[in-house]
Amino acid sequence: MPQSSYRHCAQIVVTLLFWTAPSDGREPRVTSYQQAEAFAEVGDIVRHHYYEDTDAVELFHGAIEGYLSKLDPHSTYITPEQLRKTQERLEGAFEGIGIYFDLIDNFLTVLSPIDGSPAHSVGMLPGDRIVRIDGKSAVGIKSPDVEDRLKGPKGSTVRVSVQRQGFQKLLEFDIVRDRINVPSVPYAFVVADNVGYAKVNRFSGRTTDEIRDAVGRLIGDGIEKLILDLRGNGGGFLEQAVSVSDLFLEPDRLVVYTEGRRRGSREDHYSTHDPVIPASMPVICLVNSSSASAAEIVAGALQDYDRGLIVGHTTFGKGLVQKQYRLKNGGALLLTVAKYMTPSGRPIQRPFDQDRHSYLEAGHDDYDPNVDPDSTTAKPIYYTEILHREVYGSGGISPDVVVSADSLSSFERTLARSNVFLEFATRQATEFTSDFDSFDDYFGRYRPGRREVNAFKKYLKSLPEDRLGVEVSDRAVRESGDFIKERVRQQFAQMRWGTYAAGRVLIDQDPVVTNAADLFERAIALLDSRAYHSERRSRSGSGTFDKVR
Repeated sequence: MPQSSYRHCAQIVVTLLFWTAPSDGREPRVTSYQQAEAFAEVGDIVRHHYYEDTDAVELFHGAIEGYLSKLDPHSTYITPEQLRKTQERLEGAFEGIGIYFDLIDNFLTVLSPIDGSPAHSVGMLPGDRIVRIDGKSAVGIKSPDVEDRLKGPKGSTVRVSVQRQGFQKLLEFDIVRDRINVPSVPYAFVVADNVGYAKVNRFSGRTTDEIRDAVGRLIGDGIEKLILDLRGNGGGFLEQAVSVSDLFLEPDRLVVYTEGRRRGSREDHYSTHDPVIPASMPVICLVNSSSASAAEIVAGALQDYDRGLIVGHTTFGKGLVQKQYRLKNGGALLLTVAKYMTPSGRPIQRPFDQDRHSYLEAGHDDYDPNVDPDSTTAKPIYYTEILHREVYGSGGISPDVVVSADSLSSFERTLARSNVFLEFATRQATEFTSDFDSFDDYFGRYRPGRREVNAFKKYLKSLPEDRLGVEVSDRAVRESGDFIKERVRQQFAQMRWGTYAAGRVLIDQDPVVTNAADLFERAIALLDSRAYHSERRSRSGSGTFDKVR
């Protein structure tokens, strides 16, 4: 690493070290300048005298991570490459060809082209294997290299050579890259008995518009009840969380407020429009331990105003606000500057007295369906704004009703964590689904049976012994038969008809969604009580929808 690069890294860390100077003017025992000088001195010694060559940038990253580790778990340094990917994820857009992909048996395999993308327009299909990119082999390619070679400026062209089942020769596609909008609402449909379902993956720049459009279509299809699925939603833009809440709440409702360390730093965020979702429509909001940040703001607002029934597991508990500071090296510092509070005053953030790894790991306890339902023991009690129901703070949003996914055996968890179902589907989806000309026909009639389970068992036993790390016994496969059938049905749909079809099958088989649909009587009762109390307040002259605080 050139000396100039090292000095550039050191300058950035020096800047961070200078932040430690006391704000009250007192001289510290060791000055910030002395700290920075010591850091630079250590760096010079390591660079000149360490027994092996060192990477100054890698050491620099480690220094910053060590510095920030003394703060909270969400203050972090982002490299220039990480920043680019983070911005794409939050904006919900990038420039490329537009595919969901996975690496299966060393092949770059298309899971589904994104609707309306260049890949979709030229006719790429789920299950296609991209074996060459611009004439160079893509067999054995690594995931970061896929992005480097397929993404590119809008209007540029990339040639991909595709191996497709049933074709002896490679198919050649010249694809003109374009701006790709990645939906934050990947699917929404009617599930049963006038119940609509909408999945929200993240809160990116267009999430509010996507939810408004999706629910509008469902209302046009005749739904009278709505399931809003925020499971696995890691958050996104605060503004989008507020505007999504605005779709459900009356005007002038406090959705969330933030508080920093300085007096007067509080910022209130209110709903501003009449609700788009009819006030008479009962809502169930699904959450789990991977629902975080912006997802928790929405769930907290729906719960605090008694607008929806929260179902599932306690959420992650990320209630800290990060501000992005761009750095001269192209990276960024995400620094916690405030904390989120729900309308009732509940802090969302859970304690972080553990090390960062343990904190993040503990936040995903219910990722394993075998973990017992969450407890609200020792959490402080708060009260909802209209019905004054007890709710809990200081550790995520606790559900009104705990509903867990089915428990999985050790063998089933091993299968679920691997790519074996996807690999099996790439080989045999066509064989088992060739009789179905449309997804609707497949969805209505196809149910895997013993033949599929036996074929899957044969495939598992053909794998190297160390691939799964568990014995593939006849008994284990037999006892996991129902699980195997469900996953096979989902992956066959993925390979034949893409992500939307796979999502439809997934939700059809999801016990949490099934149980949630059975809870609408409680959601309706909640809504009726809310309307009654609001009417009483209106008649008493207290003002049904006065701004909170």
